[in-house]
Amino acid sequence: MRGALVDNTIVWLIDAHPLLRSGLRAQLEGKGFAVAGEAGTVAEISRSCAEGPAPHLIILDFAQGSDAVAALKSAQPQARTVVFAESAELSHLADMFSAGADGYLLKSISANALIESLKLVALGEKVFPSMLTDFLGAMRANHTGASERVRVGDVALSQREIDIIRRLAEGHSNKSIAKDLAITEATVKVHLKTVLRKLGASNRTQVAIWAVQHGLTNNGSNSQRGNGRQKPA
Repeated sequence: MRGALVDNTIVWLIDAHPLLRSGLRAQLEGKGFAVAGEAGTVAEISRSCAEGPAPHLIILDFAQGSDAVAALKSAQPQARTVVFAESAELSHLADMFSAGADGYLLKSISANALIESLKLVALGEKVFPSMLTDFLGAMRANHTGASERVRVGDVALSQREIDIIRRLAEGHSNKSIAKDLAITEATVKVHLKTVLRKLGASNRTQVAIWAVQHGLTNNGSNSQRGNGRQKPA
């Protein structure tokens, strides 16, 4: 799938509500996507579609949980996985990307934006709530090639810096981070200044985005997941 969109991207839909699945199916059919299966849970769709074609794209409701995302990525490694959610809570987004999600879309998305976003996922891109599109576009313009340069493996971070980045990505304030790590707030500020310099970032939001991109959350690992994105801290 990476690099070329097939004429009919095979899709699985997983949502506990039949009406919502029906609505999604109606939006996708005839627009480059072919819904080959739908069910209320991962277990149900695995049973009902066991003999059918393997999916290129799996769309599931946020309520299925990050464990469902991980299970799908294990059972259908060739498929791209998109989570459909009510809100862009940072901790929720981090959990889903850490579990292996390739996209995180809000249910308030327009029909046209949905189709275009899913096409990007099918081509190997990561997608995220549209509220961050302009911000990330500006960040990329100021840091050409950052997606290739800024990786955990390329940036020398101390364990303390990693601990702070993880908590920052989860939305904690400097005061909260200091209390959690049993250090002073001034020490947190010093570490954050160093982190900003190392990552080539200009603010906390960019650090949080970088953290989710690389799975640096307390629920994730130091994985390199490309362009995962999240709500500003």
